[in-house]
Amino acid sequence: MPNDFTFVHAADIHLDSPLTGLARKDEAFSRLVRGATRKAFANVVQLAIEEGAAFVVIAGDLYDGTWRDQGTGQFAVTQFARLSRAGIRTFVVFGNHDAESRISRHLTMPPGVHLFSNKACETVFLDDLGVSLHGRSYKIVATTEDLAATYNPPNALAFNIALLHTALGGNPPHENYAPCTLDRLRASGHQYWALGHVHDFAERSRHPHVVYPGNTQGRNIRETGAKGAVVVRVREGVVQSVEHRACDEVRFSRAAVDGRGARDMTELLEAIGDGLSAALRTADGRPLAARVELRAAGAAARLATADRDWFDGEVQAKAVALSDGLWIEKIVIADDGATPVAGLPPEIGVLLAAALDDPECGRIVREAIAPLLGKLPADLGRQDPWPLLAAARNGDHAVLVAAARTLVEARLGDGSNS
Repeated sequence: MPNDFTFVHAADIHLDSPLTGLARKDEAFSRLVRGATRKAFANVVQLAIEEGAAFVVIAGDLYDGTWRDQGTGQFAVTQFARLSRAGIRTFVVFGNHDAESRISRHLTMPPGVHLFSNKACETVFLDDLGVSLHGRSYKIVATTEDLAATYNPPNALAFNIALLHTALGGNPPHENYAPCTLDRLRASGHQYWALGHVHDFAERSRHPHVVYPGNTQGRNIRETGAKGAVVVRVREGVVQSVEHRACDEVRFSRAAVDGRGARDMTELLEAIGDGLSAALRTADGRPLAARVELRAAGAAARLATADRDWFDGEVQAKAVALSDGLWIEKIVIADDGATPVAGLPPEIGVLLAAALDDPECGRIVREAIAPLLGKLPADLGRQDPWPLLAAARNGDHAVLVAAARTLVEARLGDGSNS
Protein backbone atom coordinates (compact mmCIF):
# COMPACT_ATOMS: atom_id res chain seq x y z
CA MET A 1 0.00 0.00 0.00
CA PRO A 2 1.47 3.42 -0.94
CA ASN A 3 2.26 5.79 1.91
CA ASP A 4 0.61 9.17 2.36
CA PHE A 5 2.57 11.93 0.63
CA THR A 6 2.41 15.33 -1.08
CA PHE A 7 4.04 16.31 -4.35
CA VAL A 8 4.26 19.42 -6.55
CA HIS A 9 3.52 19.27 -10.27
CA ALA A 10 4.93 22.03 -12.48
CA ALA A 11 5.55 22.47 -16.21
CA ASP A 12 6.41 25.05 -18.86
CA ILE A 13 8.83 27.06 -16.76
CA HIS A 14 10.61 28.41 -19.86
CA LEU A 15 13.65 29.68 -17.98
CA ASP A 16 15.05 32.89 -19.45
CA SER A 17 12.39 33.10 -22.15
CA PRO A 18 13.20 36.13 -24.34
CA LEU A 19 11.18 39.30 -23.81
CA THR A 20 8.45 40.20 -26.29
CA GLY A 21 5.75 42.80 -26.75
CA LEU A 22 5.60 45.52 -24.09
CA ALA A 23 8.83 44.36 -22.44
CA ARG A 24 10.74 45.25 -25.60
CA LYS A 25 9.30 48.76 -25.73
CA ASP A 26 9.20 49.87 -22.08
CA GLU A 27 12.53 49.79 -20.26
CA ALA A 28 10.96 49.97 -16.78
CA PHE A 29 8.70 47.02 -17.54
CA SER A 30 11.62 45.19 -19.15
CA ARG A 31 13.67 45.50 -15.97
CA LEU A 32 10.72 44.19 -13.99
CA VAL A 33 10.05 41.07 -16.05
CA ARG A 34 13.57 40.19 -17.17
CA GLY A 35 14.05 37.76 -14.27
CA ALA A 36 10.40 36.80 -13.81
CA THR A 37 10.71 33.22 -15.13
CA ARG A 38 13.60 32.58 -12.73
CA LYS A 39 11.76 34.07 -9.78
CA ALA A 40 8.66 32.04 -10.59
CA PHE A 41 10.70 28.82 -10.65
CA ALA A 42 12.30 29.76 -7.33
CA ASN A 43 8.77 30.29 -5.99
CA VAL A 44 7.82 26.76 -7.10
CA VAL A 45 10.82 25.39 -5.21
CA GLN A 46 9.89 27.39 -2.12
CA LEU A 47 6.32 26.11 -2.39
CA ALA A 48 7.54 22.50 -2.41
CA ILE A 49 9.72 23.12 0.64
CA GLU A 50 6.96 24.85 2.61
CA GLU A 51 4.41 22.15 1.75
CA GLY A 52 6.77 19.36 2.82
CA ALA A 53 6.58 17.76 -0.63
CA ALA A 54 8.19 14.36 -1.06
CA PHE A 55 9.10 15.19 -4.65
CA VAL A 56 8.54 17.58 -7.55
CA VAL A 57 7.62 16.58 -11.10
CA ILE A 58 8.30 18.87 -14.08
CA ALA A 59 6.39 17.91 -17.22
CA GLY A 60 8.49 19.53 -19.94
CA ASP A 61 9.85 22.88 -21.11
CA LEU A 62 12.01 23.61 -18.11
CA TYR A 63 14.12 25.59 -20.58
CA ASP A 64 12.90 27.81 -23.40
CA GLY A 65 15.53 26.57 -25.84
CA THR A 66 19.30 26.45 -26.19
CA TRP A 67 20.88 28.51 -23.43
CA ARG A 68 22.34 31.87 -24.36
CA ASP A 69 24.98 31.27 -21.70
CA GLN A 70 25.73 28.93 -18.81
CA GLY A 71 23.70 31.09 -16.44
CA THR A 72 20.42 29.44 -17.42
CA GLY A 73 21.66 25.94 -16.61
CA GLN A 74 23.43 27.11 -13.46
CA PHE A 75 20.24 28.69 -12.16
CA ALA A 76 18.32 25.44 -12.70
CA VAL A 77 21.03 23.47 -10.87
CA THR A 78 20.91 25.95 -7.98
CA GLN A 79 17.16 25.49 -7.58
CA PHE A 80 17.39 21.70 -7.81
CA ALA A 81 20.11 21.83 -5.15
CA ARG A 82 17.70 23.69 -2.84
CA LEU A 83 15.25 20.83 -3.23
CA SER A 84 17.95 18.23 -2.75
CA ARG A 85 19.14 19.81 0.49
CA ALA A 86 15.54 19.77 1.73
CA GLY A 87 15.31 16.03 0.98
CA ILE A 88 12.95 16.59 -1.96
CA ARG A 89 13.54 14.58 -5.12
CA THR A 90 12.90 15.96 -8.61
CA PHE A 91 11.74 14.21 -11.79
CA VAL A 92 11.91 15.93 -15.18
CA VAL A 93 10.80 15.13 -18.71
CA PHE A 94 11.85 17.46 -21.53
CA GLY A 95 9.34 18.82 -24.04
CA ASN A 96 9.49 20.54 -27.41
CA HIS A 97 11.31 23.65 -26.17
CA ASP A 98 14.04 21.69 -24.39
CA ALA A 99 14.16 18.60 -26.60
CA GLU A 100 17.56 16.98 -27.02
CA SER A 101 17.87 18.43 -30.52
CA ARG A 102 17.53 21.99 -29.15
CA ILE A 103 19.57 21.85 -25.93
CA SER A 104 23.23 21.51 -26.82
CA ARG A 105 24.65 21.28 -23.30
CA HIS A 106 23.77 20.10 -19.80
CA LEU A 107 25.24 20.52 -16.34
CA THR A 108 25.64 17.78 -13.75
CA MET A 109 22.56 17.68 -11.58
CA PRO A 110 22.53 17.43 -7.76
CA PRO A 111 21.60 14.15 -6.03
CA GLY A 112 17.93 13.25 -6.21
CA VAL A 113 17.29 14.70 -9.69
CA HIS A 114 16.17 12.26 -12.39
CA LEU A 115 15.99 13.33 -16.05
CA PHE A 116 13.89 10.90 -18.07
CA SER A 117 15.37 9.48 -21.26
CA ASN A 118 13.95 10.17 -24.71
CA LYS A 119 14.80 6.71 -26.08
CA ALA A 120 11.97 4.88 -24.37
CA CYS A 121 9.67 5.21 -21.40
CA GLU A 122 11.50 4.88 -18.07
CA THR A 123 9.97 3.87 -14.76
CA VAL A 124 11.42 4.88 -11.39
CA PHE A 125 10.13 3.17 -8.23
CA LEU A 126 10.28 4.98 -4.90
CA ASP A 127 10.28 2.15 -2.42
CA ASP A 128 9.89 4.39 0.63
CA LEU A 129 6.67 5.89 -0.72
CA GLY A 130 5.29 3.07 -2.81
CA VAL A 131 5.27 5.31 -5.89
CA SER A 132 6.16 4.52 -9.50
CA LEU A 133 6.97 7.42 -11.83
CA HIS A 134 6.86 6.92 -15.59
CA GLY A 135 8.16 9.35 -18.20
CA ARG A 136 9.70 9.92 -21.60
CA SER A 137 11.38 13.08 -22.91
CA TYR A 138 11.35 14.51 -26.43
CA LYS A 139 14.27 13.81 -28.72
CA ILE A 140 13.19 16.30 -31.37
CA VAL A 141 11.03 19.40 -31.25
CA ALA A 142 8.29 18.27 -33.63
CA THR A 143 7.42 15.05 -31.82
CA THR A 144 4.24 13.82 -33.45
CA GLU A 145 4.39 10.27 -32.15
CA ASP A 146 1.79 9.18 -29.60
CA LEU A 147 4.27 8.83 -26.74
CA ALA A 148 1.55 7.76 -24.31
CA ALA A 149 1.18 4.52 -26.31
CA THR A 150 4.81 3.69 -25.43
CA TYR A 151 4.47 4.11 -21.66
CA ASN A 152 5.06 1.22 -19.31
CA PRO A 153 2.04 -0.34 -17.63
CA PRO A 154 1.31 0.71 -14.05
CA ASN A 155 2.76 -1.05 -11.04
CA ALA A 156 -0.19 -2.76 -9.41
CA LEU A 157 1.37 -2.38 -5.95
CA ALA A 158 2.17 1.33 -6.27
CA PHE A 159 0.67 4.75 -6.85
CA ASN A 160 1.50 5.52 -10.48
CA ILE A 161 2.37 8.95 -11.83
CA ALA A 162 3.01 9.44 -15.57
CA LEU A 163 4.79 12.58 -16.80
CA LEU A 164 3.95 13.59 -20.37
CA HIS A 165 4.39 16.73 -22.45
CA THR A 166 1.45 16.65 -24.83
CA ALA A 167 -1.24 18.65 -26.59
CA LEU A 168 -3.59 15.76 -25.75
CA GLY A 169 -6.35 15.98 -28.33
CA GLY A 170 -5.19 19.37 -29.63
CA ASN A 171 -5.11 22.69 -27.80
CA PRO A 172 -4.68 25.61 -30.20
CA PRO A 173 -2.58 27.72 -30.36
CA HIS A 174 -0.21 25.08 -28.93
CA GLU A 175 1.36 22.77 -31.51
CA ASN A 176 -0.19 19.32 -31.57
CA TYR A 177 2.89 17.50 -30.25
CA ALA A 178 2.80 13.98 -28.77
CA PRO A 179 -0.91 13.73 -29.60
CA CYS A 180 -3.02 11.23 -27.71
CA THR A 181 -6.56 10.84 -26.49
CA LEU A 182 -7.96 11.46 -23.06
CA ASP A 183 -9.58 8.04 -23.25
CA ARG A 184 -6.15 6.40 -23.67
CA LEU A 185 -4.87 8.14 -20.54
CA ARG A 186 -7.97 7.21 -18.56
CA ALA A 187 -7.70 3.58 -19.59
CA SER A 188 -3.97 3.31 -18.81
CA GLY A 189 -4.36 2.42 -15.14
CA HIS A 190 -2.06 5.22 -13.93
CA GLN A 191 -3.58 7.20 -11.09
CA TYR A 192 -2.16 10.61 -12.03
CA TRP A 193 -1.09 11.99 -15.40
CA ALA A 194 1.20 15.00 -14.90
CA LEU A 195 0.91 16.86 -18.20
CA GLY A 196 2.68 19.85 -19.68
CA HIS A 197 2.58 21.95 -22.88
CA VAL A 198 -0.74 23.79 -22.39
CA HIS A 199 -0.19 27.04 -20.48
CA ASP A 200 -3.47 27.14 -18.57
CA PHE A 201 -4.33 25.19 -15.41
CA ALA A 202 -6.86 22.48 -16.22
CA GLU A 203 -8.07 19.25 -14.65
CA ARG A 204 -9.04 17.28 -17.74
CA SER A 205 -10.12 14.27 -15.70
CA ARG A 206 -10.48 13.29 -12.04
CA HIS A 207 -10.91 9.53 -12.41
CA PRO A 208 -8.00 9.20 -12.91
CA HIS A 209 -6.50 12.66 -12.51
CA VAL A 210 -5.23 14.17 -15.77
CA VAL A 211 -3.87 17.62 -14.98
CA TYR A 212 -2.19 20.57 -16.70
CA PRO A 213 -0.66 22.94 -14.11
CA GLY A 214 -0.22 25.69 -16.71
CA ASN A 215 3.00 27.64 -17.04
CA THR A 216 4.66 29.17 -14.00
CA GLN A 217 4.94 32.73 -15.37
CA GLY A 218 2.84 34.50 -17.97
CA ARG A 219 5.06 35.98 -20.69
CA ASN A 220 2.66 38.00 -22.84
CA ILE A 221 -0.96 39.08 -23.16
CA ARG A 222 -1.98 35.64 -24.44
CA GLU A 223 -1.06 34.22 -21.02
CA THR A 224 -3.36 36.02 -18.61
CA GLY A 225 -4.36 35.32 -15.04
CA ALA A 226 -2.64 33.50 -12.19
CA LYS A 227 0.22 31.18 -13.20
CA GLY A 228 1.97 28.62 -11.03
CA ALA A 229 2.03 24.96 -10.03
CA VAL A 230 -0.24 22.43 -8.34
CA VAL A 231 0.11 20.83 -4.93
CA VAL A 232 -1.20 17.25 -4.93
CA ARG A 233 -2.01 15.35 -1.71
CA VAL A 234 -2.32 11.57 -1.77
CA ARG A 235 -3.74 9.56 1.11
CA GLU A 236 -3.98 5.76 1.17
CA GLY A 237 -3.27 5.62 -2.55
CA VAL A 238 -6.01 8.09 -3.51
CA VAL A 239 -5.64 11.70 -4.65
CA GLN A 240 -7.33 13.83 -2.02
CA SER A 241 -6.76 17.28 -3.50
CA VAL A 242 -5.21 19.14 -6.41
CA GLU A 243 -4.63 22.79 -5.52
CA HIS A 244 -3.36 25.37 -8.00
CA ARG A 245 -0.98 27.85 -6.36
CA ALA A 246 0.15 31.08 -7.92
CA CYS A 247 3.93 31.40 -8.30
CA ASP A 248 4.14 34.17 -10.88
CA GLU A 249 5.92 37.47 -10.31
CA VAL A 250 4.16 39.58 -12.96
CA ARG A 251 0.65 39.16 -14.26
CA PHE A 252 -1.09 39.93 -17.55
CA SER A 253 -4.76 40.83 -17.92
CA ARG A 254 -7.32 42.00 -20.46
CA ALA A 255 -9.39 44.91 -19.16
CA ALA A 256 -12.71 44.87 -21.01
CA VAL A 257 -14.30 48.33 -20.88
CA ASP A 258 -17.82 49.12 -22.08
CA GLY A 259 -17.71 52.82 -22.83
CA ARG A 260 -20.72 52.95 -25.13
CA GLY A 261 -22.71 54.94 -22.59
CA ALA A 262 -20.06 57.63 -22.22
CA ARG A 263 -21.31 61.03 -23.31
CA ASP A 264 -17.90 62.67 -23.46
CA MET A 265 -14.22 61.97 -22.98
CA THR A 266 -14.37 62.51 -19.20
CA GLU A 267 -16.95 59.77 -18.81
CA LEU A 268 -15.07 57.49 -21.20
CA LEU A 269 -11.85 57.83 -19.19
CA GLU A 270 -13.79 57.17 -15.97
CA ALA A 271 -15.08 53.91 -17.46
CA ILE A 272 -11.54 52.95 -18.44
CA GLY A 273 -10.36 53.72 -14.89
CA ASP A 274 -13.04 51.42 -13.50
CA GLY A 275 -11.97 48.64 -15.87
CA LEU A 276 -8.33 49.01 -14.91
CA SER A 277 -9.21 49.00 -11.21
CA ALA A 278 -11.08 45.73 -11.68
CA ALA A 279 -8.08 44.25 -13.50
CA LEU A 280 -5.75 45.34 -10.68
CA ARG A 281 -7.87 43.46 -8.16
CA THR A 282 -7.18 40.21 -10.03
CA ALA A 283 -3.40 40.71 -9.81
CA ASP A 284 -3.21 39.85 -6.09
CA GLY A 285 -0.78 42.68 -5.47
CA ARG A 286 1.55 41.78 -8.34
CA PRO A 287 2.70 44.16 -11.05
CA LEU A 288 0.18 44.04 -13.90
CA ALA A 289 0.38 44.58 -17.65
CA ALA A 290 -3.14 45.19 -18.94
CA ARG A 291 -4.57 45.38 -22.42
CA VAL A 292 -7.48 47.80 -22.57
CA GLU A 293 -10.20 46.43 -24.84
CA LEU A 294 -12.55 49.35 -25.25
CA ARG A 295 -15.98 49.32 -26.80
CA ALA A 296 -17.05 52.84 -27.59
CA ALA A 297 -19.57 54.65 -29.74
CA GLY A 298 -20.55 58.08 -30.88
CA ALA A 299 -18.57 61.25 -30.26
CA ALA A 300 -16.41 59.71 -27.51
CA ALA A 301 -15.31 56.96 -29.89
CA ARG A 302 -14.47 59.48 -32.61
CA LEU A 303 -12.43 61.63 -30.22
CA ALA A 304 -10.56 58.58 -28.95
CA THR A 305 -9.57 57.48 -32.44
CA ALA A 306 -8.98 60.93 -33.94
CA ASP A 307 -5.71 61.50 -32.08
CA ARG A 308 -4.45 58.17 -30.77
CA ASP A 309 -1.20 59.58 -29.37
CA TRP A 310 -3.16 61.97 -27.19
CA PHE A 311 -5.77 59.39 -26.19
CA ASP A 312 -3.19 56.72 -25.39
CA GLY A 313 -1.40 59.27 -23.23
CA GLU A 314 -4.63 59.96 -21.33
CA VAL A 315 -5.09 56.24 -20.65
CA GLN A 316 -1.47 55.93 -19.53
CA ALA A 317 -2.01 58.83 -17.14
CA LYS A 318 -5.11 57.12 -15.75
CA ALA A 319 -3.06 53.94 -15.16
CA VAL A 320 -0.28 55.84 -13.37
CA ALA A 321 -2.85 57.47 -11.10
CA LEU A 322 -4.20 54.08 -10.09
CA SER A 323 -0.92 52.26 -9.39
CA ASP A 324 2.80 52.50 -10.05
CA GLY A 325 2.69 48.75 -10.69
CA LEU A 326 0.28 49.02 -13.63
CA TRP A 327 1.40 49.09 -17.26
CA ILE A 328 -0.76 49.47 -20.37
CA GLU A 329 0.23 46.73 -22.79
CA LYS A 330 -2.00 48.00 -25.61
CA ILE A 331 -5.25 49.83 -26.22
CA VAL A 332 -7.72 48.32 -28.66
CA ILE A 333 -10.78 50.36 -29.62
CA ALA A 334 -13.89 48.91 -31.22
CA ASP A 335 -16.34 51.54 -32.48
CA ASP A 336 -19.80 49.97 -32.31
CA GLY A 337 -21.34 52.87 -34.18
CA ALA A 338 -24.34 52.67 -31.85
CA THR A 339 -24.75 56.45 -31.72
CA PRO A 340 -24.96 58.38 -35.00
CA VAL A 341 -22.31 61.06 -35.35
CA ALA A 342 -22.70 64.10 -37.52
CA GLY A 343 -20.58 63.81 -40.64
CA LEU A 344 -18.77 66.55 -42.50
CA PRO A 345 -20.71 69.10 -44.53
CA PRO A 346 -20.78 67.74 -48.10
CA GLU A 347 -18.65 70.55 -49.56
CA ILE A 348 -15.88 69.99 -46.99
CA GLY A 349 -16.01 66.25 -47.50
CA VAL A 350 -15.56 66.70 -51.26
CA LEU A 351 -12.61 69.05 -50.78
CA LEU A 352 -10.84 66.70 -48.36
CA ALA A 353 -11.44 63.70 -50.60
CA ALA A 354 -9.90 65.54 -53.54
CA ALA A 355 -6.99 66.70 -51.37
CA LEU A 356 -5.90 63.11 -50.75
CA ASP A 357 -4.73 62.81 -54.38
CA ASP A 358 -3.82 66.44 -55.10
CA PRO A 359 -0.02 66.93 -55.58
CA GLU A 360 -0.39 70.68 -54.98
CA CYS A 361 -2.09 70.01 -51.67
CA GLY A 362 0.74 67.66 -50.77
CA ARG A 363 3.29 70.38 -51.50
CA ILE A 364 1.44 72.91 -49.36
CA VAL A 365 1.12 70.45 -46.44
CA ARG A 366 4.83 69.59 -46.58
CA GLU A 367 5.82 73.27 -46.66
CA ALA A 368 3.51 73.99 -43.72
CA ILE A 369 4.91 71.28 -41.48
CA ALA A 370 8.59 71.67 -42.43
CA PRO A 371 9.24 74.46 -39.86
CA LEU A 372 7.61 72.38 -37.15
CA LEU A 373 9.70 69.30 -37.97
CA GLY A 374 12.84 71.43 -37.89
CA LYS A 375 12.13 72.40 -34.28
CA LEU A 376 11.68 68.81 -33.06
CA PRO A 377 14.58 66.78 -31.58
CA ALA A 378 16.04 64.56 -34.30
CA ASP A 379 15.57 61.37 -32.27
CA LEU A 380 11.99 62.07 -31.20
CA GLY A 381 9.80 59.11 -32.10
CA ARG A 382 12.61 57.13 -33.71
CA GLN A 383 12.62 54.23 -31.22
CA ASP A 384 8.83 53.93 -30.97
CA PRO A 385 7.53 55.73 -34.10
CA TRP A 386 4.36 57.79 -33.82
CA PRO A 387 2.20 57.27 -36.94
CA LEU A 388 1.51 60.95 -37.64
CA LEU A 389 5.09 62.04 -36.96
CA ALA A 390 6.37 59.26 -39.23
CA ALA A 391 3.94 60.37 -41.95
CA ALA A 392 5.10 63.98 -41.61
CA ARG A 393 8.76 63.00 -41.90
CA ASN A 394 8.02 60.79 -44.89
CA GLY A 395 5.99 63.49 -46.63
CA ASP A 396 2.89 61.29 -46.68
CA HIS A 397 0.31 64.07 -46.88
CA ALA A 398 -2.57 61.63 -47.52
CA VAL A 399 -2.18 60.15 -44.02
CA LEU A 400 -2.13 63.64 -42.51
CA VAL A 401 -5.21 64.78 -44.43
CA ALA A 402 -7.09 61.60 -43.44
CA ALA A 403 -6.18 62.19 -39.77
CA ALA A 404 -7.36 65.79 -40.06
CA ARG A 405 -10.66 64.65 -41.51
CA THR A 406 -11.20 62.20 -38.63
CA LEU A 407 -10.44 64.91 -36.09
CA VAL A 408 -12.84 67.40 -37.72
CA GLU A 409 -15.59 64.76 -37.81
CA ALA A 410 -15.01 64.00 -34.14
CA ARG A 411 -15.18 67.69 -33.23
CA LEU A 412 -18.43 68.13 -35.12
CA GLY A 413 -19.93 65.03 -33.54
CA ASP A 414 -18.98 66.35 -30.09
CA GLY A 415 -20.73 69.62 -30.76
CA SER A 416 -17.49 71.56 -30.30
CA ASN A 417 -16.83 74.77 -32.22
CA SER A 418 -13.25 75.16 -31.04
